[in-house]
Amino acid sequence: FGLLNGFFPVDEAKNTDWRFQKLCRAQELNKSSTATIMGWYKKSPDHLSAEARDLIDAMLNINPVKRPSIEQVLNHPFITGKDPSKDQFSQNSVYDNDPTVANISR
Repeated sequence: FGLLNGFFPVDEAKNTDWRFQKLCRAQELNKSSTATIMGWYKKSPDHLSAEARDLIDAMLNINPVKRPSIEQVLNHPFITGKDPSKDQFSQNSVYDNDPTVANISR
């Protein structure tokens, strides 16, 4: 997130940081973490590709079980540059065709 946006999303990942609570709520509502965070600062994520937003959203998941493995990150269309419609990944999520996380809701 920091590399692509120029700032870090939260100071501390704990209950006393207001941003952490808002991020938890946004994820419960299946909203983009990237768009949510950028919105706090009156910024838009429009400079990011859909693949970049998908990967960042996956990596920022509060629940560690739902975060992608390093193998999944390295094979993500944002990293590989492959067209997601022609790859094992769907345009909606890095997890759609991954049997290791098939039963985990995002």
